[in-house]
Amino acid sequence: MEFGMFHESPWSRGQTESETFDPSFEQIDAAERCGLDVMWLAELHTVPTRSVLSAPLDVTTAIATRTSRIKIGTAVQVLPLCHPLRIAEEAATVDQISHGRLILGSAAVGSRAPFRPTVYAESQEGFAKTLDIIKRACLCQSQLRWLVKTVREKTYRC
Repeated sequence: MEFGMFHESPWSRGQTESETFDPSFEQIDAAERCGLDVMWLAELHTVPTRSVLSAPLDVTTAIATRTSRIKIGTAVQVLPLCHPLRIAEEAATVDQISHGRLILGSAAVGSRAPFRPTVYAESQEGFAKTLDIIKRACLCQSQLRWLVKTVREKTYRC
């Protein structure tokens, strides 16, 4: 069994956005010292009064540089909002920086559809395609030409 912590980087009244990250990183440092196994990061958009954590994959890099043991997970990366090759490259980079500690959690939708009304089936289809491209890009460099061609034929939101 593993033990972990879920983190949203909550915003508190009177704090700037950058000040909000300081206690979050202190909690993450404490979690590693206390022996927790994994830190899960939320992805929350358009709710600045709740959280400033809109880019969890970026924050995983900061965590990777200040910790040495704890696993770092995204909970979750909303794939239909992302360009698949960019996510694959960023995740691979964080995984290298963290020496294999990244866990890339993903989903078709977040807690709400913040940017536009999305039909669930459309989101599921976009998720499946995006996840397939990310997996192929991470597993086999020889397929990269095929992936780039496939991605160029589609339009992905960044």
